[in-house]
Amino acid sequence: MSIRYHRAPDVDREVQTIARRLEMKHIVERVVCVRSEGGKARWTLARCHAMSQVFAVALDVSMHYVIEIVAETFDRLDEEEKIKTLIHELLHVPPSFGGGLKGHRFVTERRVNQLYREWKRLEDLETRVERYIV
Repeated sequence: MSIRYHRAPDVDREVQTIARRLEMKHIVERVVCVRSEGGKARWTLARCHAMSQVFAVALDVSMHYVIEIVAETFDRLDEEEKIKTLIHELLHVPPSFGGGLKGHRFVTERRVNQLYREWKRLEDLETRVERYIV
């Protein structure tokens, strides 16, 4: 069975929410999300892919990054682990958008957990403000 890929607009929306809330200003509409199904990965939740600069130049498009969600593993996670996984993948995308990826010396569990706590704090704050306004 071959791997099938399709766009994941639900994950796109979540990624944009995370990027906005955590002020990851370099994450814009040039990060797109896809869901893969039918792969053999047992433990992989998601992957970040960088577009090669040679393709960007040849196709005359701006640099893009793809976050691939592995449906068989990611979709079974609880909401907290999904958010942490997406934060992890977003941390791989460098602010320069130069085609490289930040490595695991930068993308650490400690940094992901720190950003998740901040995301949660801001989510709670937004919820309280919305209740007050309504």
